[in-house]
Amino acid sequence: MPPDLDPPAATQAGTAPASAAPGAPAATGARRPAAGQEAAPGAARSSAMVTAGIILSRLVGLIRQRVTAHFFGTSELADVLAAAFRAGNITQNLLGEGTLSATFIPVYARLRAADNARRAAHFALSALGLLLVAAAAASIVGVIAAPWLSFLVAAGFDEDKLASTTRIVRIIFPMTGLLVLSAWGLGVLNAHRRFFLPYAAPVAWSAAQIAGLLVCGAWLGMRGEPLAEALAWSALAGAALQLALLLPSARSLLGGLKPRLDTRDPSVREAGEKLPAALLGRGIIQVSGLVDTLLVSFLGAGANAAFNYAQTIYLLPMSILGTGEAAVALPEMARDTAEADVARRNEALARRLGASLARITVLTVPATAVFMVLGRELITLLLQTGTFDRASTARVEPLVCAYGLALLGNAAGRVLITASFALGDTRTPARYALYRVVVSTVVALLLMQRLDVLGVVLGAVVAGWVEAIALALRLRREIGGLGLDQVRIGRVAALTAVSVGCGVALRAALPEALVATPWGAALVLAGCGGGFALAAPALGLFSLRSLLRRR
Repeated sequence: MPPDLDPPAATQAGTAPASAAPGAPAATGARRPAAGQEAAPGAARSSAMVTAGIILSRLVGLIRQRVTAHFFGTSELADVLAAAFRAGNITQNLLGEGTLSATFIPVYARLRAADNARRAAHFALSALGLLLVAAAAASIVGVIAAPWLSFLVAAGFDEDKLASTTRIVRIIFPMTGLLVLSAWGLGVLNAHRRFFLPYAAPVAWSAAQIAGLLVCGAWLGMRGEPLAEALAWSALAGAALQLALLLPSARSLLGGLKPRLDTRDPSVREAGEKLPAALLGRGIIQVSGLVDTLLVSFLGAGANAAFNYAQTIYLLPMSILGTGEAAVALPEMARDTAEADVARRNEALARRLGASLARITVLTVPATAVFMVLGRELITLLLQTGTFDRASTARVEPLVCAYGLALLGNAAGRVLITASFALGDTRTPARYALYRVVVSTVVALLLMQRLDVLGVVLGAVVAGWVEAIALALRLRREIGGLGLDQVRIGRVAALTAVSVGCGVALRAALPEALVATPWGAALVLAGCGGGFALAAPALGLFSLRSLLRRR
């Protein structure tokens, strides 16, 4: 089944962290907007809009995964779909929001900040023209090279499964070209402080697939590979719908949508000079995902599907805790680094970094406990339906439990990478990402013989922590500290115990037959959430009001 696309990191978003943990510093040195420039919206509210868009797209994505699980479960066709979407996402991962955040977005935002609206629009349309050419070329190459790409990500499949994967890849590859263009639209809208729509637009992509499965599977009665191909065509249509949602707003902001191919534009050349390094960084991340998928393909029927389902559940909190926090922290950290006095700069940055890590800890530690203690209920609620039965839930459960161990390390790692970017250091994160791939692959190879798919997941978990610790040590040396005194370990432990304890107590009180159903699992998890909602404010760790007020 199609894996959820990682929501845009939105490192260009001019927002500040959403919720105020104790000790979080107030923004200093803020400048009044120049005449003619729109004032920035309340930082907390802007962050809330980003978070709301991500949550909405992820929730609909989970519904999509649940419907897909209903029809395909952990079957061999589910393996085919997981591998095909992974191969098809190569273009989107290389040329999408991550790369554009490092090349297109900074140049476009700077031109706008200089009151150069005409040059900014010219540059944006030139970037659109070049992306159109690149996405079209990559789509054509992907369709032609589908057999080799399928083998690259699923060499462990037998001949029939590889042939099915190839057919799906040929449908999916043009879809990723459309998603690259959507990333361009996201960049334009975010530079104009239009936050919600870009992050909510992927709802259209998921909704199209849900509709395709319900019409073709439930109404027309299609099954097997014809239904898998119908899902792929629905994903292609959904990508077109997602792009269609973003283009009208981009057109109104730019005054038109006529693509240009002006390679002589100095701004285009500036962005082009940053492209090789950006592609290298994205390429390393892409290799990591491809290697994991390749290794899992050797582990038998249903392995890729189980791996993908577990990743889907893991990415829901990571999209908010890691991506969201990194997105809103970067502008504030970048402003701190503008301080001429190095000692004051380092103190401010360490304080800001500590505040971000404190917020992450408040949310990820309880989430880790939920993954490990209530993982079965989580899977039951989100995925158990149709052919995804209790046996499928039991197969995915240990993978979700292991992914829980990665939440804090990976979320902290994203913020630490953001701090490195704010200091102007892009080489260190790229180098550590390469080390991460090596560690992940070595550990996976050592463990997968005995632990099957769990070994591959544990390889990723260990590598994520190695990267986070290495980044933390490097930053501590550079700025003199990480602000970890703001992390309230005792209170977070109490919050975790209360939250998960409520869920465990409710699970013990309910009939076992009820707990084994999605409704029963929902009750258990609601009890856990209720405990968190009551305990977090009481412990002084989290405030919903900070998300809603304007500043």
